[in-house]
Amino acid sequence: MTIMIVALVAVVATIAICLLVLRRRGGSGERGAAERGMAQHELARALGNASIPGQALGPSS
Repeated sequence: MTIMIVALVAVVATIAICLLVLRRRGGSGERGAAERGMAQHELARALGNASIPGQALGPSS
């Protein structure tokens, strides 16, 4: 019986620690995550578009 209580306390403590870490980091559904993702996507797209003209030149023969 004591082992079950200790195991239950350990599980509850583990869940509490995980929730505290998620809250400290802003949670898994952080509000700015979508905006940051979109900004990173646009930056990658712009960098990709900037390098396309140099790739489209082909061999100089």
